[in-house]
Amino acid sequence: MSSVRWEVEGQDWPNRAHSRFVRTAMLDWHVQIAGPENAAVLLLVHGTGAATHSWRDLLPLLAKHYLVIAPDMPGHGFTRGRISGGQSLPGMAKALGELLKKLGHPAPAVIVGHSAGAAIGARLA
Repeated sequence: MSSVRWEVEGQDWPNRAHSRFVRTAMLDWHVQIAGPENAAVLLLVHGTGAATHSWRDLLPLLAKHYLVIAPDMPGHGFTRGRISGGQSLPGMAKALGELLKKLGHPAPAVIVGHSAGAAIGARLA
């Protein structure tokens, strides 16, 4: 589980203005959302050992054309809590699907994943 604290390490977090915290069944997600609300949804899924900072330079560029959703995956960055099924590929994809439903965007038009994030994204699709 992540030990970083938003009130400390989050003070100069990249794209902080786009950060929000969203509660699902077992998780308190840190997610960054940027771009036009009526645009196609583009989901960014980082890899193991990373967080939304992985997309620090890309997120603002993509947000010109898409509604970008970039979460810190469970156990990473500022997302807190545990998922049922542990940090497994099916468990992570299910948890991510729950977040997207909560945000009102259950089926993103585009999923971009880095490393393990690509496998999670493929499972989600």
